[in-house]
Amino acid sequence: MSAAPSIAVQPPPAAKAVLGKSVVFKGQIESREDLIIEGDVEGTIEMIEHRLTIAASGEVKATVMAREVEVLGSIEGKVEAVDKVYIRKGARFIGDVHSAGIVIEDGGFIKGNIDLSRQPNEPGAPCFILRGSRAGSRIVRHDFCRLKIAASMSAGTGATMACHR
Repeated sequence: MSAAPSIAVQPPPAAKAVLGKSVVFKGQIESREDLIIEGDVEGTIEMIEHRLTIAASGEVKATVMAREVEVLGSIEGKVEAVDKVYIRKGARFIGDVHSAGIVIEDGGFIKGNIDLSRQPNEPGAPCFILRGSRAGSRIVRHDFCRLKIAASMSAGTGATMACHR
């Protein structure tokens, strides 16, 4: 009697949305999955629990709020990242960065302010509120506080989280 062959079941890869090279988008993007931008985007990008990648062909003029931001192309604006911002070789960043960490590769260009503090916004400054369970959470107010809300919500229980205000 022979044993049945074993089949390794692998989890599905993390979802990733892509805005292609020929896409020009103006407005507000709210993403609940990782996003790769290969085209042109102007406006705001909110994806606090996910990673934004600006491909080498991507050009972004926006205010960005994400877990991580990787720049291989060009971005102009304000970036707030819960974890890290990566400026890769050949990338161009003009604007302000507030993040827990930043990596700038040799050949990456950045002009602007860098704030690597983990302190919350000043009292009275705007922040955001996350309502609902982890799966159904949504941002109610923009310009996030430096709290790691995504990590706090990882238990998956229903909750309302707010910053220091």
